[in-house]
Amino acid sequence: MSHTTPGLHANATPATRATALQRAMRYEWRHLTGLRSTWILLGALAALDLVAGLTAPIGLEPGTAPSSWSMVTAFQMDAISMQLPLSALILLPLATGPVATELSRGTARTTWLTLAGRRTAFAAKLLVGGALGALSALGGAVLVASSATAALAVTGKAHPNWAQTLPGLLGYTIFMTCWPVIAASVVALVRNRVAAALLLVLWPLLGERIAGILLRLVPGVEALAGRLPFGAGRAAMAASVDTLPETDRALVEAFVGSDLSTGTGTAVFIGFTTLIAALGAWSYIKRDAR
Repeated sequence: MSHTTPGLHANATPATRATALQRAMRYEWRHLTGLRSTWILLGALAALDLVAGLTAPIGLEPGTAPSSWSMVTAFQMDAISMQLPLSALILLPLATGPVATELSRGTARTTWLTLAGRRTAFAAKLLVGGALGALSALGGAVLVASSATAALAVTGKAHPNWAQTLPGLLGYTIFMTCWPVIAASVVALVRNRVAAALLLVLWPLLGERIAGILLRLVPGVEALAGRLPFGAGRAAMAASVDTLPETDRALVEAFVGSDLSTGTGTAVFIGFTTLIAALGAWSYIKRDAR
């Protein structure tokens, strides 16, 4: 089968390709928003965000404010100590679904025809997934901040320094933008939704820790132990850790499991996402759907 359809030739103009991609993204967005499961999962996320904000005053003395890091933790749903944001786990079915469903049901060829080619179809899935991840992170932060502001006002507590939370929120948004791209690409590579989900959960939680231990035992490559991709992602999300006292900062850095700076961690995680996306695209475009 050709990798393009008569509606989008290989020598199509950039404007034509851009129009086709826009149509494909609208198609994917309508499909995603038309699923009941999408709204159930986003509703669960919203409820957890509201609870995270409402519980901000707990344990505070009258007139005191929650720390900036505690609010970053609320935004990120304790991403650092859990090793992966809870929001990423909740969005996992939405991130893997667009590729996994069509491959498992044998409808991929129909998608390729509908969206004028495999490249366009896969690019649309990644872009829409990334947009959903970013919107969920930013929307969740708004809910956390709004409910926390109301709870602090009612209980007579002071407000945190919101400006200090912005670097951590930015790192979290970048992580959540990359997460659906990684998830969809891993499904395209392994072509099994269950195996992909297990890999995406177990590798950040456990696999990288084991890999780091093994790398430290091999002379000459020990430095790679602190530069593994999800450790780099946690380093990106820990951007606001410098607001903590030194002893608390050391504990957070131990949870992060990476010696990268925030900027370098962000660059490494984006680079890893780009590499996985390229491999996923190769698999989706070149291999026949089964």
